[in-house]
Amino acid sequence: MKKVFVSQHLFEVEMHKERLEQAGIPSMIKNQRSSGLAGEIPFTEVFPELWVIQDEDADRARQLLEEGLVLLSSNQDSWICPECGEQHESQFAVCWKCGQERPAS
Repeated sequence: MKKVFVSQHLFEVEMHKERLEQAGIPSMIKNQRSSGLAGEIPFTEVFPELWVIQDEDADRARQLLEEGLVLLSSNQDSWICPECGEQHESQFAVCWKCGQERPAS
């Protein structure tokens, strides 16, 4: 088994696991329930990790995950709040920081 991805957000790791499963790459998540140990041990050691079952799938898995991240960032138009300057992804219509509505394009 080889580790191919780590994040502090379990939903992100689960999303990537699903992408690998759809590509026919068996994988598993480690540290799925370790957040309760934060403070007892270093926080980076309790982050959820995505591991491929077969070592030979690791390079292909990393490539798929990288491609997915590039597509995700290039398909989203971000906007900047005219009131406070905060940057937001396209799906948000209101600034989380100051409450200003997204300006009309």
